[in-house]
Amino acid sequence: MSFTTEVPWPSLRTFAQFAYIAEQYGYRYSGLDPDLRDSGTPFFVFRRLPDAGERAARTRESFPGAPGNGRLPGMRAWPLPVLTRPAARSEVKLLHARIVVDYYGALGRQRMRPWLIGIPVVFVLFLLVNGVLHATGLRVAAGMAVALILVLTASRFVMRRRRATYRRLLEQSGVRPPP
Repeated sequence: MSFTTEVPWPSLRTFAQFAYIAEQYGYRYSGLDPDLRDSGTPFFVFRRLPDAGERAARTRESFPGAPGNGRLPGMRAWPLPVLTRPAARSEVKLLHARIVVDYYGALGRQRMRPWLIGIPVVFVLFLLVNGVLHATGLRVAAGMAVALILVLTASRFVMRRRRATYRRLLEQSGVRPPP
């Protein structure tokens, strides 16, 4: 039995903390959903562990206030931001590395051609709608389109380097990174 989810937080580090807490309740993070790989949005899979009921009971007993904004397993007793306790930091760090490798791998597989065509087309449409389709407007639109495409390309480069860094961290820790 498994469950899929998107990243509901703006931070992959917070998602890694969530994955750690979910594991304490019996659901282990197991990567991207292969059935939804081509959906454009990465969906992450959590599989139910065989001893999930026992884990959940043990965790509920140890952290009775967790469902009602109480202390969470492996986290400090702060409401915001959720801070990882030292005992759980290494596991959360490895989960974060796995999630980043999966997430950036999925984003890296997305094609850039739609962006390379779509960005200039949108700027030309803006010019047409506003009725300023002349040389100055076209130069400004072309400059903005080139700038956005450069930012997109640079973000791809940074994303690949970060993915390689986290892959090395996983390999050094003995965790088999995803393909």
